[in-house]
Amino acid sequence: MKYIKMCLVLSIILTSAQLQAKTINDYLGHVKSMSAKFAQFVFNESTQEPEESKGSISVISPDKFRLEYNKPYKQIYVADGVRLWSYDEDLEQVTVKKQQGLLANSPAIVLGNPAQLDKAYVIKAQGVTKYVDWFHMTPKNPDSQFDHIRLGFAGKNLYIMELYDSFGQRTQLKFSELEYNPDLDADHFVFNTPDGVDVIGDVEE
Repeated sequence: MKYIKMCLVLSIILTSAQLQAKTINDYLGHVKSMSAKFAQFVFNESTQEPEESKGSISVISPDKFRLEYNKPYKQIYVADGVRLWSYDEDLEQVTVKKQQGLLANSPAIVLGNPAQLDKAYVIKAQGVTKYVDWFHMTPKNPDSQFDHIRLGFAGKNLYIMELYDSFGQRTQLKFSELEYNPDLDADHFVFNTPDGVDVIGDVEE
């Protein structure tokens, strides 16, 4: 669930657009780096109130990102271009996986290579509703984790993202304090393992 949650959030790496953009490429075409804060809401059919979490994300295209959940618990995900590091503070555990191909069938393709979106998804513009320009994306790969994704842009900015899985769960992400093409330090995308935690997975060079 935590890995899926990371993939969900990894799917938020989007960029600005011309004011009257009509295609996703208009919004995503020139992203080089990005940072943002987010609030995430997970809706389940079995619960009335959504599960809420908050955090931040930073990205350098094409393959580096740092995702941090700060509330209600601390989790960190770092992709350094070679490996994906997942740290759970409560479990005092770090899981390491090779990054290559790991996110190919997830919405995280938006992160590093938005030019490939039309190869991974069937994209349909849904028009503007209450000042939000909506797009519907259906994965072409039947093994995708999600049934479909909706992206909403307000003006030049990504405003909202909704992800729907085959079990009836909807994850909604709302973004704030977006900064496009900031100058991000490369060290920000290097994971430093805290003292005293267990490290599991592929850590060999």
